[in-house]
Amino acid sequence: MGLSTALRNLSERLAAPAARSPRVLLVACPGATAVRLAAEAAVAGLGGRPAGSPAEADVLLVAGEPSEEMRAAVDTVWGQMPEPRVRGEVSRPRDAGAVLRGLLPALTGPGQEAEAARRDDEWGRSGGEEGHGGHRGGGHEGGHEGHGGHGGGDGGGHGDHGGHGGMRMPGGLMMADRAEDRDGLKLDVLHVPLGPVLPGWPAGLVVDTVLQGDVVQRAGGRALPSAGPVGPPFWQADGDHPVPPGARTAACHLDSLGRLLTLAEREDAAAGARRLRDRLLAGEPAEAVRTDFGPWRRRVERSRMLRWATDGIGVLTPADAVRLGVSGPAVRARPPHDATARWLRWLVETDEALAGGQAPGGGPRGHRAPDGSPPSRGLLDAAVELMPGLELFAARLLVASLDPDPDELAGPEHRPEHGEAEDEARGEETGEGSHRDHHGNSEHGNSEHGNSEHGHGEHGSGGGGER
Repeated sequence: MGLSTALRNLSERLAAPAARSPRVLLVACPGATAVRLAAEAAVAGLGGRPAGSPAEADVLLVAGEPSEEMRAAVDTVWGQMPEPRVRGEVSRPRDAGAVLRGLLPALTGPGQEAEAARRDDEWGRSGGEEGHGGHRGGGHEGGHEGHGGHGGGDGGGHGDHGGHGGMRMPGGLMMADRAEDRDGLKLDVLHVPLGPVLPGWPAGLVVDTVLQGDVVQRAGGRALPSAGPVGPPFWQADGDHPVPPGARTAACHLDSLGRLLTLAEREDAAAGARRLRDRLLAGEPAEAVRTDFGPWRRRVERSRMLRWATDGIGVLTPADAVRLGVSGPAVRARPPHDATARWLRWLVETDEALAGGQAPGGGPRGHRAPDGSPPSRGLLDAAVELMPGLELFAARLLVASLDPDPDELAGPEHRPEHGEAEDEARGEETGEGSHRDHHGNSEHGNSEHGNSEHGHGEHGSGGGGER
């Protein structure tokens, strides 16, 4: 048996398990929350699992209609996936299962070998990597120590591969300058976008960061526009679905908790959050879901690793929350008002909603600010303001603990001009203060918010949480 035949047989043996239990990298577009939820349910129903990075993925599934910038990000991620690989798009919730089932046979089809021979990227032969075939991970975590690119997975770890997100920009290059750090040393300044494609990341959100080492010095936030018609945000009171307000609020908080838990590498707990969420969205009585929510909640509250990961991150005082237009659970979180306090508050308000409590006005993330901006505008502003001084993984946890909904920012009145927030973040690296431009982009520079240390807050590491 020749070498080529042996390699082909090996590739087929590696592809067979992928077809039975695919690792799916799901890319959700702004305005496509309903499609994303249906796709996540379809993945679980077929025995699949979410992929933590492109290097782990067999299937790239796009939920919704991507804009030009989002499609470019999807193409970048596609180039970072090794064989066997397939990709597809789903635009309607009812089609998610059929689209996914239709993709899986191609993982073991004859086209995989032909595609591998044609590839001219980091996994292809002409890209300098020979014989990757079906190998996953193995030190190739999404781009060989790349610095973020279109957002990629940093593996969920603390500083893996330099902590810069694990995906490269097109061409693998980053913009580098020099600037003094807080100690007066001259260090490289890197311009690294987080998003719009990242596991555990809000759909279509981009945070353009300026880094020195692993530390964020400056950040600017923006949400990519929706490529299709923009309807009411899925989770808000006027969203187009039949789920009662209380169950919808609980499902929304479980959705947010699932993203946070995925990023914090508590995947079993994240899967539990998604299952509870899907039961509510399927119309199961809240009392029945609450019976299973209680034990799941206690396991989450008792997770020492989760508390260690989130304690002390992103302290948002009530005064700052009011100034930034933050409402909802984020402003009701108890002292010390950090990321841990916010996910504990989600748990409390989920339980209250399941018990039949009155749903908050406006939506699960709060109500509109006095200037008419949606709740997620204040949440994004808070994330950007609190980000300088954090290492990159902590910055991602900060965003997850606030969880702004890009669906609320995708309307025409909130759309930024292409690249404007990124240009602002590439401005004066060491400048201070923050502002919101006339397009609603949020941008903030280095400041004293107590975030320079990924420290431990005042919650303690035991169970019980917020009562």
